[in-house]
Amino acid sequence: IPCKLVLVGDSGVGKTSIISRYLNRFQEKTESTLGGYYSNKTIIVDEYQINYEIWDTAGQEQYRSINSLFYRDASICIMVYDITNKNTFDSIKDYWYESVCQNGKEGIIFGIAGNKNDLYEDEAVDEVEARAFSESIKACFQLTSALQNTSIDNIFEMVGKKFVQSDFINELIQ
Repeated sequence: IPCKLVLVGDSGVGKTSIISRYLNRFQEKTESTLGGYYSNKTIIVDEYQINYEIWDTAGQEQYRSINSLFYRDASICIMVYDITNKNTFDSIKDYWYESVCQNGKEGIIFGIAGNKNDLYEDEAVDEVEARAFSESIKACFQLTSALQNTSIDNIFEMVGKKFVQSDFINELIQ
């Protein structure tokens, strides 16, 4: 079953690193993504074979106008923030969530990844606040570390479970 999944968030939060870790292609140093690029991974969730089309988007402000093209027909959106940078979390709340809701599919499934959890001693975003926001928008929430490969698979599995329980699945298997 095809499933378009897009990662959004400000530049430098670790979207590319999360994807490369998930696909077992992790590199410690990455360049900023320009525009968007995508890759595939097939997973099994509740006996469904899901073919994730994973889209990585640019976080820089000058690319925001084209990003809506990437999430227009996505079934899942994972919003990523850097736990050491409060602005990146505020940006999810104040910009990315609204933008995806306005330009994305109705009923899009949200996940939130608080990345760089290996730097928790420098945490600038309160986990309680982040969890409260995710609950308020019915998003899956996970603290992750692409560097240490912590909970990367979890966030993709969590949104995958929501996907197979959603109306999207019914549309696709008919």
